[in-house]
Order: sequence, then structure tokens, then C-alpha cells
Amino acid sequence: FQSFLFRMDLVSTILNKNTSNLHLQPIDSTRWIERMDHFYVAFLLLSCLFTTLVVTLSLLHLYHVLRFISNERIQADLYYLVFMFPVTALCGVIGMFIPRAAKSLSNGPFRYQMLCLFVTISLLFNIFGGRKELSEHLRATETQINFRVPPLCCFSCLPSIEATERNVRRVEWMVFQSPLLRLILETANVVVFLELNHRQHLWFLFSQLLGLISMCVAFYGCYVLVPTTSDEVRKYRFVHIFRAVDVAQCLYTIQKFCFDFAATIDIIRGDELLSPSAKAQFWTSFMLTWEMLFMSCLLTYLLRPSKTQLFDKYHLRNGSQAIVTYSNPNNNNNGEEPKEEEIKHFDSLTAR
Repeated sequence: FQSFLFRMDLVSTILNKNTSNLHLQPIDSTRWIERMDHFYVAFLLLSCLFTTLVVTLSLLHLYHVLRFISNERIQADLYYLVFMFPVTALCGVIGMFIPRAAKSLSNGPFRYQMLCLFVTISLLFNIFGGRKELSEHLRATETQINFRVPPLCCFSCLPSIEATERNVRRVEWMVFQSPLLRLILETANVVVFLELNHRQHLWFLFSQLLGLISMCVAFYGCYVLVPTTSDEVRKYRFVHIFRAVDVAQCLYTIQKFCFDFAATIDIIRGDELLSPSAKAQFWTSFMLTWEMLFMSCLLTYLLRPSKTQLFDKYHLRNGSQAIVTYSNPNNNNNGEEPKEEEIKHFDSLTAR
């Protein structure tokens, strides 16, 4: 559903809906700050407060990732995910202070969230030790890659394929193509805009349609791969991480559509400072700041070190059960590949 609500620009282009002041040049930041009334000031202060709390929580998350996770590849993936909420909130609050840059800044969180979507798949691989290890585990448990998942679960013609390393890589590329294609399309959009100095060209419609298809494919790839390992990664609470990225993307897409559509049909009206589109962007940015704070607080609770095996050093230090995966170099005597060994640590402090 969120895929069809991808961009209001696409809907606006198809409907060819023109209002008298929808696309007026936004006010510059100096005049905006000098002339804004107390109503806008109050929401700007609230957004600053929400964003400050989000950044503070992200630093707390970063501290725990650095201190309590031994696997460097898992650490590297979590670096991107830790900063998803502050990047989204910061782009929103900066856009509220600089209306002319708000539209460009609003594209930043969307691109970053699409990158985080790919990072979650990378994190899934690294939890198992890599793509090869994940494939071996799925084949050992006779689990196939099933393409009959929402929203295409009703298509009985879709196959289930063996979870070979090659097939897993293909599903991975279904996700990875989206941020890569986004970068190419945005570069092309900038070039075309600088040449034409407007966005009413057919190229932008084509770019938005291609981006929509790319996003649908990326989410479909995640929905195909994640359910195959849901039982095995439950102790890592990986599904919570994936759902957080999914919901953040959904919130951004649906809200932007709703506010932009409201501006297009004159539900949101302009005033002497902001045009309808600029005001729609202002409220979209404000909503994102408090939503990112709520999601950050929720994940702080759900992914606390005592409840997830991601923080293996925490469990080793506090005497709870932990699982540590490492490569044993002694397995190379006969030219064999290093094998992953699973070490389980138990402590007798069960009375805690």
C-alpha cells in the first residue's frame, strides 16, 4: 500500500492539478525567522527538542554498539541503523528553519532509509556469518525461498526455489538495486533541472515511475528473505530492526503524500509567509521529528542489551547465556575453508 503512495509529485503530474500559489518560490530563511508568528515558533521549538532527544538517544545506542558488540561486521551495519532516526529528524528540523531547502532536505531521509533497508539484509547475513553460511543453514533445515509473500501471496504461479548461495545473492540484489538506482536517478534529475530550470518535463514523471518500481522490488525482496529466518534470528530481535526501517519508510511516504495532496486540493492553504506546498512540507517535517523520537524510544526498550543476543559482550560480562561466532584458524590445516564454530557460554548465576 505504501508503494502506491510513493510521491505526491507523481499524482500531481498525472492529475495536472494547478493552483494559483502552490508552486510559489518559498520564503528565504532570514525573512522567515524574522516574520514568523508565535504559532510557528512553538512548533519549531518542539521540533528542536524532539530532535535533540533523538540525537541523544542515538549517541546512547552508538555507545552500546561500540562497547557490547564484538563482531565488527555487525557493528558496521548497526552504525547505519543507529543514525537513521537522527538523520531523518535533523533533515526535518533544518527544513523547517530553511523553507527553500526543505524539499531537497526531505529527500535525504528517504534515500538514507532505502540504504538502511539494504543494511538490514546485510545484518541478517552477518548474524549467520555471511551469505554462504545463511544459504547452508537454509538448506540444512530444508527451507526454501518462497516468493508467495505479501502483497503477491495470492499468485499461486510464483515459485519456491532452493536457498543456494546464488539465489540468495539474487534476492539481495533485489534490495540493493534501489539505493543504487536512486543515486543515479537523483544525479540525472539535478542535471535535467539545471538545464531546464523547471520540473514540468516528462523525464521527471519517468524518473518517479522508475523509482516507484525500484522501491516495490526492494521491499518485495526483503519480504521474501526475512521470513525464511524469522525463527532463527528471534533471539537477536532482528524482526524489530527490520520493522523499524519498514515503518519509518511507511511513515515518510504516506505522510508526504497526505500533506502534499492536501496542499494540492486546497485543504492546506497558504498565507503571507508560506505557500501551500511549503506549509505542507513544514508539517511533514514536524511530524517526522516526534515520530522518530517515539520510534527511537520504542527501539531503545525493545533492543536493550539484556533482551537481545546482538550485545554478546554484555551477556558475557553479566553472566547470562551468550552465543559468540568466530572463525577457528586451526581448521586450515588441510587447505579447508575456515569453519564457523558456535561457542555457548553459561554462567551459574541463575539466581539473578
